[in-house]
Amino acid sequence: MRKLFFLSILILFCSCSQNGVGDYDLPEDCGGKCYVAHDINSLQDALINSAAAFSNCVCLGSGVFESSVMIAKPLRLFGRKDGSTYLKSLAVSDTSGVLLRDFSFKDVSTDSAALFISGSSVEIENVSFSNIGAASVSGGRGIVVSGNESEVFIKNSKIEKTDGTGILINGAHKVFLENVNVSKCGFAGIWAQNQSEDSGILSVSGGRIEENSAVAVEILGKTALKISGTVIKNIKKRDVAFETVGDGIVVKNPFLSESGSVAIENSSVSDFARAGIILDGGSSTEEPGAEFKNLSLVSDRGSFGLVVQNAAETQSLRNGIVENDFSSADIKREGELFIIDSFFELK
Repeated sequence: MRKLFFLSILILFCSCSQNGVGDYDLPEDCGGKCYVAHDINSLQDALINSAAAFSNCVCLGSGVFESSVMIAKPLRLFGRKDGSTYLKSLAVSDTSGVLLRDFSFKDVSTDSAALFISGSSVEIENVSFSNIGAASVSGGRGIVVSGNESEVFIKNSKIEKTDGTGILINGAHKVFLENVNVSKCGFAGIWAQNQSEDSGILSVSGGRIEENSAVAVEILGKTALKISGTVIKNIKKRDVAFETVGDGIVVKNPFLSESGSVAIENSSVSDFARAGIILDGGSSTEEPGAEFKNLSLVSDRGSFGLVVQNAAETQSLRNGIVENDFSSADIKREGELFIIDSFFELK
């Protein structure tokens, strides 16, 4: 009986480690093997019992994994390279060293987000989100990063057609996007809000943020914004609190005067409904610490290019803007522009 037991374990190990491994893009530290989960039950078992023999590498089969999944341990989760793996809901909580690669969230209805991250270090590669519906007024988001501080790297991925915000960052987190497309979101492409005294970072390199409603990128609170080589375009207007908005980049916080608070280079903001960029210092009257290099602000339907309000604009601030359709309108503007400055509550 004991021999039969160990033989069964050996067969399971071999089948899990070798079954279709060529269909997955595994890193070297997986050692060429992974636990293959073909349904939600075997996936839940892998998340709880994944063995060191598999280097915590879990491969997902084809099809839809219907139930919510929680990761609370260092784990590498892979979909098939042919794009046939779909998840409904995933949460990563209080762990490090998590890698998510090669799967999709599609046709999901959620009270919060398809992917929720809290207190974790996570790397996301080639993961797509599409048709994310809202099951409640606070739902319909692609990714939410909230709770304890997280460090999140998102590469070569896309978020499109969400009822709510594409990416919502709540708190002092460090989130880095590289070649990520965020498009056709019902409210905002990327929204970072931080009410703490600790600093967060939102870094966007490459990719496109386009066809989103209200605002493409918004920062509220102490989060540094860095954008490089990114196309931001076609911001759709939206009525909020009896006001019409439709802006490319909005930054509002009392820390705007700090050097490096906003750094945008080799990028363009175009086809916006109202303003290309709004910098609002809140109650501050200090000069903004923003830096622009090789930035263009162009739109056939907008009203302003760069708006600085509740802060003292320096003469050199606009030196790095190579094209601005609204330079004259910016200077002649009177009164503050309404911006959305309410913090979203999360479930």
